[in-house]
Amino acid sequence: MADNNDSSSVTDLYNAFIHEKNSEVRRLCLAHPEYVLQKISIYNDTALHMAARSKQKDLVLDLPKTLDTDSNQKLSDIKNKVGNTILHEVATSNAMKDAAEELLKIDTDLLTAPNDLGEKPIFCAARYGQSQMFRFLAKEMELEKLSPEESKAHLQRNKDQNIDNHGYIGTWILRIYRKYR
Repeated sequence: MADNNDSSSVTDLYNAFIHEKNSEVRRLCLAHPEYVLQKISIYNDTALHMAARSKQKDLVLDLPKTLDTDSNQKLSDIKNKVGNTILHEVATSNAMKDAAEELLKIDTDLLTAPNDLGEKPIFCAARYGQSQMFRFLAKEMELEKLSPEESKAHLQRNKDQNIDNHGYIGTWILRIYRKYR
């Protein structure tokens, strides 16, 4: 699971997530701030990844407050097994916009960090049909100020598949996308 001397506490943290015991997650992360960014699942998810994936906005907002502000470790460098940053996970839900705002205050490089498929968080927002999140991320990236070629680079995966190639994305998101390409 994780490579920590106190593996029982890490297991407790993982179990607290699974059983949706947010107060226990907070308690463990306050006692062990390193747990917030430690990989705790077989998918190399951190506590932040798990909180975002399970749409626990309060935890996503609270857990970064326990981090050591003197640490040189950037959130954009913390990725799970498929290369997703915490913002990739947050971008899959309009309800997590506040969390995205707070995470970007900590590390703006999250906006442009690609996952293993070359997807940026804004691509994930579009793929999951999250128009409010897409608009928020586009505004934060100042996508409208970029050239069509520059904006296209943020709206595709691995240079071969852009948002237009995904038939499951509704016309509303395509209209937004086309505005920025």
